[in-house]
Order: sequence, then structure tokens, then C-alpha cells
Amino acid sequence: SGDDGERPPGRWVLIGAERGGTGMHVDPLWTHAWVTLLEGRKRWCLFPPDSDAETIGLPAHNGLYESAPPLSASEWFERIYPRTKRNDWPKGLAPTEVLQNPGETVYVPAGWAHVVLNLDRSLALTHNYAGRGPYFDRMWYDMATYEPAFARTWLRRLRLERPDLARDVEDAHRKD
Repeated sequence: SGDDGERPPGRWVLIGAERGGTGMHVDPLWTHAWVTLLEGRKRWCLFPPDSDAETIGLPAHNGLYESAPPLSASEWFERIYPRTKRNDWPKGLAPTEVLQNPGETVYVPAGWAHVVLNLDRSLALTHNYAGRGPYFDRMWYDMATYEPAFARTWLRRLRLERPDLARDVEDAHRKD
């Protein structure tokens, strides 16, 4: 169901077919995420934020949203993954690879590009969340720019529940 204002955005139940998944992307608004797999298996490749987008197959972005459609997960693993194993693949750009089994949780740090392929029919729970860290300012900037109504609501809640983070946000906003 849609967000009703009572529940934070970014919580999903994921049901996927074998060879389905998500193409290479960075989670919106520089949020962190966790994915707990209940059924099936998933294959992940993750790249840190300083990775060259074109090399790893990350679509160009126009603001918050991708301006070009990504390769599907299966296309990425067929076309780009084999390149990561070649001698001419850039040093230091090897993916972090994960084979996720039922009952396991994968954490995706803010800003990390990732692609996920379902090896079987899968069922998972996921949640994106905002957290203090090196990309907090970037997350706030994107949220205020692309989701201003949500940003105002979030800032009001931060003032009540996390005044320390609210001060950080307000200080960053005054610098702009």
C-alpha cells in the first residue's frame, strides 16, 4: 500500500521471480538499507560510492532519478559481471560479492551501488532508513531538493526526537 504519513517510506515486502531482481542502482536519497531474505537465494554485487558509474554499469542520474533505464539484473550479470574478473578491470574496483540465503540479512551502506539477482523465487523484507554518517549531508540535501514536503515533516520530527540531528540539518541548511 502507499505511504499514509504514519509509516516511514522505504519499507517493502519483496516478492521476486527466479532471474528477476534489481538492476544496478544507488538507493534513493542516500539512505542505508537492510534486506532480510525469507525464501530463495539472492546474488549481490556492491560497489562503494567513489566507483566509476559508467564502468560498473550504473545509469546516469538527472537529479534524484535515473535518466537512463538500467540493465536488468540478469543482463548486468551476463554483460558486465564477467568484465569484473578480467585482468583489464580497474584495480581496486572489484565488487563486494554476496550470496544471500534464507534467514540472512544484507546491509547496504548509503551511497553504495548494487545489483541483485534472484537465483530462485524469493521473498524478502527490506527497509531504507536515514542514518548519521558520512553521507548524512548529501542525504539531507537530496531530500530537501527532491522531496521538500517530506523533508519538512522529517525535520519537525527530528526537532522532537533527535535535536542533535535537527541542529546538524539546520546548520548544513544555513551554509547553503
